Amino acid sequence: MPFHRFYSIIALVCLSASVSAADLERGRTIYSQICFNCHGPKLEGGQGPSLKDQYWQHGSSPEAILNVINKGVPGSPMIPYEAVFPEADRLALRDFILSEQEGLREMVRSVYAREFFKGKRFTPELFAGVESESQTPLPENHLYMDRNADGVMRITAKLHVRTAGDYGFTIRPIGRTSVFLNGEEVHYDDAATDKATHFDKSVRLEPGVHEVEIFHEEGVTHSYRFHGVIKGPESKQFAVSGRSLEGNIPVVIKAAPVAKVVRKWIDGLPPRALLCLLPNAVIVAYDPEAGQVLKAWHSAEINQTPSLPDRSAKPSEIRGQPIADSAKRPLDTRLTRFLRYESAGDSVRLVSMAGGIEKTVRIAPEGGQSFNITVELSAPAIP
Repeated sequence: MPFHRFYSIIALVCLSASVSAADLERGRTIYSQICFNCHGPKLEGGQGPSLKDQYWQHGSSPEAILNVINKGVPGSPMIPYEAVFPEADRLALRDFILSEQEGLREMVRSVYAREFFKGKRFTPELFAGVESESQTPLPENHLYMDRNADGVMRITAKLHVRTAGDYGFTIRPIGRTSVFLNGEEVHYDDAATDKATHFDKSVRLEPGVHEVEIFHEEGVTHSYRFHGVIKGPESKQFAVSGRSLEGNIPVVIKAAPVAKVVRKWIDGLPPRALLCLLPNAVIVAYDPEAGQVLKAWHSAEINQTPSLPDRSAKPSEIRGQPIADSAKRPLDTRLTRFLRYESAGDSVRLVSMAGGIEKTVRIAPEGGQSFNITVELSAPAIP
């Protein structure tokens, strides 16, 4: 067995052995007491970001996660917990968060000048003695290259596995690529060599953290075309490549002391729907053409950028708890024409013309998790 592979396996065993079940349970307890309010009961995100997707603005390494727990994030609701919990508890919380990860983390892209690698098979040992021209942590944990990039690319990452089984890489054959998993080559292709020598190999992985190295080179084009996927058991699939977020961060619209009206594309709602966000974090979806409340949610916010993590074109989404029996029709829409909307302190006013009379639907907060509707009439319009 190669020494580097033996070393990686020993490191993985030591890492798992260093975290006890009691530590993980303690971390889970702290999370369920404090962190779930912002990050969701299952780490899926809420007012704060998801703690188990691939996008980690402040880093996905154990050191980076512990630093955020200790020091917080200035300018955000994430406070420092260094003076709140003892070190053992903060470490337990970090280890619990790490135990919930699945997929690629801690991805770093290094770029090397091409000359040294001409005619040589990519191996970890080949790169060990060469200095890179740049090293870039990729917080989205997706491999990408800048436009018109020129060089040989090396990617290092950790693969978090929660389900035991066979895992393998599917790589688009462009240029040449070698992939190593725990020091073992599991993929090789090179357009300049006989295709009979190319291969993909699946290996059995146990739950834990595994080492990934990807070496790739292709011709200089407008943008690199590298594309890869990791496939595992139970139809699990993790994207290796993607598009850069280019400095973007998730944007969430939250309740404020003054009510606001938001127009966003929400799946399942008509494009004309108005989202009335009240100070008590209740969102009321109102169809101005139908004069009707469609749906409502409490403890709610609007995520404008759900497409950032996977570079898709998803619509904005409402995160919150549905309010039962919230659909209402405060206006008779016959001969009704919607005029305007406006915020008025803690309420939203939706103004329509109906039968020559201006009618205002006022949506206001009621308690901590509900809303009420009143209809106000103005003087008859002058013909």
